[in-house]
Amino acid sequence: MNKNTRVAVCCYGGDAHQVIKSLGAYLHHECPVVILSPTDCPADIRYPGVENRFAGKRAYIGQESLDRQRLHLELLLTFPEEYFLVHDADSVCLSPEIPSYLYANLGPLLWSNVVEDGIPGRESAYPAGYPRIAFQPPYFMARQTIKKLLTGTEAVRANPTLPFIDHVMLQWAMESECPWKTFQDGVSCPFSSDAPSRQLVFEAVRERGIIFIHSVKDEPGMKQLFQARQEYLRTH
Repeated sequence: MNKNTRVAVCCYGGDAHQVIKSLGAYLHHECPVVILSPTDCPADIRYPGVENRFAGKRAYIGQESLDRQRLHLELLLTFPEEYFLVHDADSVCLSPEIPSYLYANLGPLLWSNVVEDGIPGRESAYPAGYPRIAFQPPYFMARQTIKKLLTGTEAVRANPTLPFIDHVMLQWAMESECPWKTFQDGVSCPFSSDAPSRQLVFEAVRERGIIFIHSVKDEPGMKQLFQARQEYLRTH
């Protein structure tokens, strides 16, 4: 199951507690796990099967956050695995077995929760020819995908209107001409802060088998999602 795959979790010292509470959701893939965090605010999580690597500076948005993301991708290339499932501290894959369709592509391909940006007034923030979308976690990528993305990083600086990692992943893909797709069974929405979104995600997990989810910031919600997953498996 999930051969030649490593699970990575990007976080910082401030949300290390959240990662610790969710470790079971990362370890259940039966893959090696690495925690990636900034050098000036590390999340040093000691647990069997878990490694820690540190690079870059603590920053939520802006150039330092984007530089850290690039350094973390470079760190992944120091590991021997061919495939990487890359989480933030608030994303999860509910299925222990990573879907086989993610391994089927023969070339570089970036998988994520692709979401449309319909916020008014941000049209001009996107460079000409760019789609108005963002790539939100988790990400699934092969080694060759990471190498491809890294060729586009030098041409991109932080966008003052869209200084977020999920937008820079789009920019790196565009600059490097790396193809992308959205998960067939994923969803990204304010699960932990919006009651209607929470209910919609529960229903999507229970009725449609959705497994790649962002963003889950509360432990009770995480447990309820796994319960909904079990309900789906029992009825389907």
